Amino acid sequence: MIWIIGGTKDSRVFLEKFASADKNIVVSTATEYGGKLLEGLPVKVVSKRLPLELMREFVEKNSIKTIVDISHPYAFEVSKNAMKVAEEFSISYYRFEREEIHIIPDRFSEFQNINDLLEYCDKLDGNILVTLGSNNIEHFSKLKNLEKFYFRILPKWDMVKKCEDNGILPKNIIAMQGPFSLNMNKAMIEQLNIKYLVTKKGGDTGGEREKIDACNEKEIEVILLEKPKIQYPNCYRNIDDLIKNIKL
Repeated sequence: MIWIIGGTKDSRVFLEKFASADKNIVVSTATEYGGKLLEGLPVKVVSKRLPLELMREFVEKNSIKTIVDISHPYAFEVSKNAMKVAEEFSISYYRFEREEIHIIPDRFSEFQNINDLLEYCDKLDGNILVTLGSNNIEHFSKLKNLEKFYFRILPKWDMVKKCEDNGILPKNIIAMQGPFSLNMNKAMIEQLNIKYLVTKKGGDTGGEREKIDACNEKEIEVILLEKPKIQYPNCYRNIDDLIKNIKL
């Protein structure tokens, strides 16, 4: 059985090319939303978070022989655990990583970790649009000027609730599905009088290019959260190359 760790748009593109009736494939996604991205494909989908111990059980239960990791670029724990399980069970592991975009914003600050980024943001004057996703929301909850932060998240009730549980007012929650066009980013910046935009390096699929272009046009500062470097075995940045090199 081939285990695809998915739930991203990249995993949908991969499976549209790779999945077929003669392949035994099971796909895991951390959320139900991730599972819905894969509707209509000839694969079994399990929408459930799998920490390390559950990954071990998953591999044994499904007789996994190959892992293809197409999880989110910032799902570090998922990838680390999947590599560990692959090593423990002596099975093949493959990783897809989005091609990095080498765009330098006109005005930017860059941080290696979330705590340094928060300390910098808390001292700024002006409204700040945060596009880091829901996993980082709790880090912002203790900032002294939380009312100046606007959070763009997926339109899911649990993510909205997470915002509210961390003291974020409804007027500061933008629950919309991306990625967003250049004009949509510019419209949000204008409407909310944004002076800074916080983002992480997500590649073209994550809409990074459009965010940076909008910030450049509106002459606002981009605050970048750097992605930690992880050494992946059998790592590919092109889906066709990945498919070509998977040994079944």
